[in-house]
Amino acid sequence: MRSVDAEVISPDKTPDLPNFAETFARQSSWEWNFGQAPAFSHLLDERFTWGGVELHFDVEKGVITRAQVFTDSLNPAPLEALGERLQGCQYRVDVLERACESLIAEFPAQKGELRELAAWMAQAVR
Repeated sequence: MRSVDAEVISPDKTPDLPNFAETFARQSSWEWNFGQAPAFSHLLDERFTWGGVELHFDVEKGVITRAQVFTDSLNPAPLEALGERLQGCQYRVDVLERACESLIAEFPAQKGELRELAAWMAQAVR
C-alpha cells in the first residue's frame, strides 16, 4: 500500500496551483458562502447570568428575513429591539455585532449584557 503525505493549505501557506489564490479568495468571501446560499434557518440558544436568550433567524440569500428573540430576562426591551433591528440585515458577524452595539445608546443600563450578547452571537455565527 502506498502512503501519501498530507499537504496543509491555509491562508499563510498556499499551494503552487494555477488560479489557487483567486479561487481561495472567491470561496472565502461572504458572497460565496452566504450570498448564493439557499434559504436556511438558524436557532441560537444561550443562558446568561441575566437570563436565557433564544434567537431564531430565517435567512435568504444571506439576508435575515425574520429575526425572533425570546428571553426570560427581567428587561426584555433591548432584545425585542434587537430582533426588529436585525430584520433586513446581512447575516454577517460584523453586522450582528454593530446591531448590538447600536442599542447601547438606547439602553445604556444594559451595556454589559448587550456586549456579552454581541460576543456570543459573533462566536455562534462564525
